Amino acid sequence: MSSESNEVNEENSRQWLTDLWLQVTNPEEERVYYDVTAYKYEEVTSNLIWRAPELCMKGILNYEQKSGVRIPRDGLAIDIGAGTGLSGQALREIVGFTGRIDALEPSTNMFAIAEPKGIYTKYFNELLLEDKETSVPGDTYDLAFSVGVFSDRSAKSSCLADVVRMVKPGGHVGVICVKRHWDGDLELVAKRLEEEGKIDIKHVEVFHSYMKDVESVSFVLQKK
Repeated sequence: MSSESNEVNEENSRQWLTDLWLQVTNPEEERVYYDVTAYKYEEVTSNLIWRAPELCMKGILNYEQKSGVRIPRDGLAIDIGAGTGLSGQALREIVGFTGRIDALEPSTNMFAIAEPKGIYTKYFNELLLEDKETSVPGDTYDLAFSVGVFSDRSAKSSCLADVVRMVKPGGHVGVICVKRHWDGDLELVAKRLEEEGKIDIKHVEVFHSYMKDVESVSFVLQKK
């Protein structure tokens, strides 16, 4: 999508997605891309019928229902790749989370849209990188959740270890990503963390409506 055009319709929303998937190759390029297009992000994702925040929360609720475990609603959570706040809003409205939510988001323009919504308490303006831990404190959160962040271009699969680090022992990580990324090496990274005794993989669920014609996987981990 051309950054010069203010018009947002279905055609150029799909072009925005094509450019993101085919032209953006690393976390810094993605940060710039979102900075440039932040002002139209929510309208674009609406046109794309992007249901990832809703489905991530549905995966968490399905895990709770099947396991009998209940993530504290008045606890402490962090939104990894908070964007304009759609995922944090979904945690509030769908899961009924009333506690504090912090945000990790590298795009200042995206977070500038999220901040007035009053969803988040503390903001970490950082990239999630495979060779460097973030400044987010460890063993702190009851829940770390991530919507659409793990991919070939942004958070690499190995970054999952840093997200797990942020969570308290016994806390949870809830993620949704495009299915091909889970089937690639994200599942292998999760299984390696499990074999190392750091987590248990508690729930894995496939959704067919991440956006039109795109399959996704929602998964929930529990830190040991």
